[in-house]
Amino acid sequence: MPQYSLLSALERKVILFNYEKSRPQNIRLPYTALSDEERSFITTEGSFILWELGKRKLLKHEVVSHSWIILSKQNMSLLLQFQENNVLQISELFDNYNVNGVWFLEHGILRVTFIYEKRHYDINIIANNNRVIHSALQIVDDDSMALLKVIPLSHAKYGTSLID
Repeated sequence: MPQYSLLSALERKVILFNYEKSRPQNIRLPYTALSDEERSFITTEGSFILWELGKRKLLKHEVVSHSWIILSKQNMSLLLQFQENNVLQISELFDNYNVNGVWFLEHGILRVTFIYEKRHYDINIIANNNRVIHSALQIVDDDSMALLKVIPLSHAKYGTSLID
């Protein structure tokens, strides 16, 4: 099976699109990257185009301007704090457990990687156009995937909550 890190940004977006549309319980990574023919078909399909129009690129200043909460269906809830130097601080919401990770923007997709409870996490956050609750594809140990929701929180000095 190929390493997830070898998949392109488009291939990760296609996986997230398929995951959001079909909502499978537990899917595995594809055994091969998309062929040129598959890539061409998917990117010109109407439902993918409509889905992609509902997304937007994240910008560095909005990533580092506040903290973010990640939520999963399995009740994982983490607080992410992004630093200017691409260092990421991750903490649990209900205790004092902290780890560090790294982040970067790739074609407007926020890529986050860290090790948490002896497992490697690679999370791709894609911003939504019409709401502040964003979608994310989580890959654990280059093996299993899950759909996450990500919410940016307002910093006290910036005023009202971003969730309203």
